[in-house]
Amino acid sequence: MNVGIIGYGNMGSSFARGLKEKASRIVVFDITEEKLKKALEDGFGVAKDLYFLVKESQWILLAVKPKDAKSVLENLKEVFEDRLLISIVAGLSIGTMESYLGKKKIIRAMPNLNVAVQKGVIAYACNSEVSQEEKEDVVKVFSSCGSLYEIGEELMNAFTAIAGSGPAFVFKFLSALIMAGIREGFSYETSRGIAIDTVLGSCELLKRWGGHPEEWITKVASPGGTTVEGIKVLENRGFSGIVIECIEKTREKAEKLC
Repeated sequence: MNVGIIGYGNMGSSFARGLKEKASRIVVFDITEEKLKKALEDGFGVAKDLYFLVKESQWILLAVKPKDAKSVLENLKEVFEDRLLISIVAGLSIGTMESYLGKKKIIRAMPNLNVAVQKGVIAYACNSEVSQEEKEDVVKVFSSCGSLYEIGEELMNAFTAIAGSGPAFVFKFLSALIMAGIREGFSYETSRGIAIDTVLGSCELLKRWGGHPEEWITKVASPGGTTVEGIKVLENRGFSGIVIECIEKTREKAEKLC
């Protein structure tokens, strides 16, 4: 499958690297010469204009800034034909894309930062023009960039709050855990390693063996033991409620920006 990528910024370049092993060919277009040079250095073909990119591709990944999406899509309308558009433009609905491009095959996707290391979390929603076979092909190819979740388009803002902004919240928790380790006497490097490995291992355990997180808490927290004392502090300070409110407020802000 030949994939054309419009926009070679942080996300566009991350997807290009992730798709490298799955796509037959990747061609990149960007208005910035420096980014096109970087694409060449990374081993990708570059297009001299949008029309060449479309002609050379079956799938088009739109990775431009929201303010640039309308002009790009309107310019492609006459040459797009039966190609598949996969947009990762924030806040750009399927309906809006159809108003610019026409009734074409469109998938709206929302990735998070972790695509940069091929561990992204990617939500997607399709319009009625996308067949089940095409959807399955997209999931198969894009799984090289992370985990994909098909959701209703109305849940995109909630997904943005949990997974899009989520890495920042995880980093904030990690930062606090690292600082706590330093306060207890560990060096920064040692505390950082302990914190990261603890979080990674806990996530892998939950993912591999399943169950509810609260079940695993009971396996760590012995009656009258040390862990219970820490959990008590978190509960007294409203830790769970703070996280839930954090997601709620982030989702509300995402809705206002649409």
